Amino acid sequence: IEWLERVYLPQTTPADDSDARLIILDGHGSHATPLDNGVFNASKAAYRRELEKFASLTDSAPMDKVNFIRAYAKARRVGMTEKNILSGWRVTGNWPISRAKALRHPEIQEDRPNGSPRATPEPRPYFDSDDTPQTSRQIRDLGLNKTPKTRRRYSVIAKGFEAQQQTVAAHTLRIASLEEELARLKRGKKRKAVPNPNKRFMALGETLAGKESIPEGATQNMPVVVESVCSSEQESESEAGSVIEVREENVPHQPPRRSRRVAKKTRVQ
Repeated sequence: IEWLERVYLPQTTPADDSDARLIILDGHGSHATPLDNGVFNASKAAYRRELEKFASLTDSAPMDKVNFIRAYAKARRVGMTEKNILSGWRVTGNWPISRAKALRHPEIQEDRPNGSPRATPEPRPYFDSDDTPQTSRQIRDLGLNKTPKTRRRYSVIAKGFEAQQQTVAAHTLRIASLEEELARLKRGKKRKAVPNPNKRFMALGETLAGKESIPEGATQNMPVVVESVCSSEQESESEAGSVIEVREENVPHQPPRRSRRVAKKTRVQ
């Protein structure tokens, strides 16, 4: 700034104030240049986004001067901001002055010795285009080395695939919970043996009708299987509460009674 105020501006002042002046500064590739580390990076990123929008709308039409000026004007408004300008000066250590930031910049660091080579990540296995993709990452890999438009389409397909995977996972969880509930209900459907009082009374009636002696133990508990299917736990509890408990007592053995006939006496006259 001091050089501009004392040297450049006084020596290049035009006669007409409306005339423009051009200054070309060398060394823009230096790591200490605020423009490269702040303003230009943001402007280039914004300009690339505008180019992508233009390519998506006009397909493969070439970029003409009018569209270039429009895209650059939008990118300049995004990149040439006070925040980006101050950030460039701060990152390079020019202001506030910080020599440590300038010396720690990656572009001026010493190369690593041969004894400690930098660890390189393992390359991912090649995914052939003839294979069926199983993950969204494999779908995106199919768009590698393609045009930007094709890569965007593969990215959209990958997002749709991820949404379908989430839906399938939710349905799988729902099915598992329903199967568990069904198994629990099946475990509640059991057959319960309860005594049938009608069976006991019928046996006593048949024995008395035939005038046979009732053997001991014949009237003991005679369980009869009654199918009581519970559709749910609540029904099984209500049915279990409605079962009538019948207690059977031992009937003492009694000999059969013989009918007494009354003999009529004849009167002798």
